[in-house]
Amino acid sequence: MRLTTLLALVLFTAPGAACIGETAAHRKPGPGSGSDQTDGPCARRDGDVTIRTAADMTALPRTGCYDIYGKLSLQGAAITSLAGLNDLNSVNELDLDHTALTAIDSKRPIGIYGGLTVTGNAKLTNLKQLSFETASTGILIDGNTVLASLDPLTLDEPKLEEVDGDVAITANPALTAAPLGRLTRLTGALTVSGNAQLATIDLGKLATTGHVEIADNTVLTALTGFAVTTIGGDLAIRNNPALTSLGTMSALYRVTGNVTIDSNAALTNLAAFTTSLKFIDLALTIRQNPKLTDLGALKHLQLVGAVSITSNQSLVNCRAQEIDRCVQHPTTSMISNNNNASCNVQCN
Repeated sequence: MRLTTLLALVLFTAPGAACIGETAAHRKPGPGSGSDQTDGPCARRDGDVTIRTAADMTALPRTGCYDIYGKLSLQGAAITSLAGLNDLNSVNELDLDHTALTAIDSKRPIGIYGGLTVTGNAKLTNLKQLSFETASTGILIDGNTVLASLDPLTLDEPKLEEVDGDVAITANPALTAAPLGRLTRLTGALTVSGNAQLATIDLGKLATTGHVEIADNTVLTALTGFAVTTIGGDLAIRNNPALTSLGTMSALYRVTGNVTIDSNAALTNLAAFTTSLKFIDLALTIRQNPKLTDLGALKHLQLVGAVSITSNQSLVNCRAQEIDRCVQHPTTSMISNNNNASCNVQCN
């Protein structure tokens, strides 16, 4: 037996692994590949699988569809094709780490029953052939130089509506959209940052989320807003120089962390914050937004931990002072370097 084949068998086999003949009835059925075959459950494999060379794939089943009940990791520049996965039907988790793949060229579409990690794949242009068959346990899409689309997030069937973990879409310079409009529930943090060509972020159906950070997206012009009533953590919108609108957040009632609106050069108003927003548990920070003239309904907050509104050249200082005077806040506020034009403070 060749050493590479032996290595692949070691990588693929886990203690207590099920036999190839065992089936995984609750997974998506594997389509038949011949005239005498019908749809049905695939064989089950337990345990994680790591593939670093094409030779490692020789340990995988060569005939019949199979499901991996574990993480499939494909690592390194030696991975140029997924054809050697043969009739792989699904995985618990999929990790594509610094491969030389140009596309997901697997024989069959691959269903994901947990997390997806796609990092540092310099030649990968799209994620077609992948789908989330259940709620995801986390998504990380980071540092993929030419990745232009996030196909599993756009599918109507199966539709990804829940993530029980974090979603991070970061440093993908060719990505033009973050299509999260089907997502209704996110238990962890949402981070969309450093995507140089990202023009749109759709979060219109997101009703539950943790920390949210939208930052350093050079051509991002608008957000759809959120459907959330509570953000479980911070809300940070920073350094998006083309952003003009935060969309609609008419259901938002509470932010349990900080709200930071910082260094958004084209942002003119915070109308997304309506009278529904009553509580910001920690600090409200609005700074260095040179075209900002309107703070929405933030003066109608009931309680905020602290207030800092500084260096917004177009914002008449009275609008900032209204938050200081009209909203209960237990710590000292900082209101400075805004527009000092004559005005009146009103709390109604």
